[in-house]
Amino acid sequence: MNCIALLSAGDAELGEAPPGLIEVAGIALLERQVRQVLKAGAAQAIVVAAALPEPLAKRLDTDPRVQRVVSASAAHSRLGCDGQAVDAVLLLAPGILLDERLVAAAAAAGTADAPVLLVFDAEPPSGAERIDAQAHWAGVALMPLPLVHETLRDLGEWELSGTLLRAAVGVGAARVAVESLPLYAPARRREAPMLWARPTSAPEIAVATETVIAAAQKGCLDWPARWIHPPIENQLVRWLLPTPVTPNMVTALTAILGVAAAALFAIGQLWWGLALVLLIGPLDGVDGKLARARHDFSRWGDLEHVLDKAMEYAWYLALGFWFARNGHGAAAWLAAAGIIIFALSEALKGEYFRRFTGKQLDDWGAFERGFRLVAGRRNTFFWTLLPFAALGHWWLGFLVILAYAAITFAIAEWRFLLALKAYSVSNGGDVAANFAATAYDFLPRA
Repeated sequence: MNCIALLSAGDAELGEAPPGLIEVAGIALLERQVRQVLKAGAAQAIVVAAALPEPLAKRLDTDPRVQRVVSASAAHSRLGCDGQAVDAVLLLAPGILLDERLVAAAAAAGTADAPVLLVFDAEPPSGAERIDAQAHWAGVALMPLPLVHETLRDLGEWELSGTLLRAAVGVGAARVAVESLPLYAPARRREAPMLWARPTSAPEIAVATETVIAAAQKGCLDWPARWIHPPIENQLVRWLLPTPVTPNMVTALTAILGVAAAALFAIGQLWWGLALVLLIGPLDGVDGKLARARHDFSRWGDLEHVLDKAMEYAWYLALGFWFARNGHGAAAWLAAAGIIIFALSEALKGEYFRRFTGKQLDDWGAFERGFRLVAGRRNTFFWTLLPFAALGHWWLGFLVILAYAAITFAIAEWRFLLALKAYSVSNGGDVAANFAATAYDFLPRA
């Protein structure tokens, strides 16, 4: 369905800023909502605001999909313009900190014929607007374009989102309970509570910001990323949220430090190189966490993972270069090549599985999630090297990394084949028939 989003800064109370301009986690709630609706697939976002702070207005104006208008009547004239075949309008109430899953659920929920409201059937969070005795509005709706047109035409001085809500209720809008939506967040590889808040006071804004930072934490990680890195990442994100620093800037800094670490390994400054690598561990999580906290995603964000791999492999080559020049010859190059081949093969296999099934191999089942804690990854490899380095056994530690990579690759390969078979059989009748027809007689039947 092709939809346009309708957002507003909201009406200001006496002496107060409009609720949509309240800043949580470094950006105005209105700007966060704009980013969310565009990410959810809205073709355009129409923003109703009599006035906006100049920096915010400039940022919104850089995206051609965002159209700013000063009144609801101006929004009425913009809806369905530019030759777009618009079916519905995605409506978000102003001043609400929303989970992106709620926005995505509304964008995907309805038809062009009837409005759909997301509602709280159980105990609502503070600030949710009551619809009737049973439910409160979650601040997200998908509405047919004709109903929005008609309501905006006769809006007058009435408040925008509340009037549209009453119009939707009046025609018997379908309701989707927030409590019925899955809590599993694929991008974060874990179950996470739905984020929803209507902060107005400074303490509420501070709590909302901490909630956003906590919600940005990924699950299904190796043990350093799960237990050592998060406090460091979270503090860095707190410092960066109110600044102009972007996730891509953090990625660039991490890449520079990664090149420096490779150079230090190559010239034999092994301790300095290892210190930089261990520092890069939490830094590497900051860019993604900052992007999720601000909902600030770039089309180049996926390249960060490619850059990470290239940087990691450069470290193994640099160590191999140093060891080869200091008594270990061709064995050092073979060890470095082995680590890279195992690590690269596992990464390519995981990416293929993600594209094939839509799910991360590391997150396929309970075994995979548990194994991810100790699986061969950059963090686990270099933390494993640390005790050997402390004892002066750098070369032995490098060989242990090679063995670690080989063992975890073999386990991951076994689980990859099992998961690929399970997915293929459950999603393809021909595949299931082929597995049944070609089963080995000496093996027990599944």
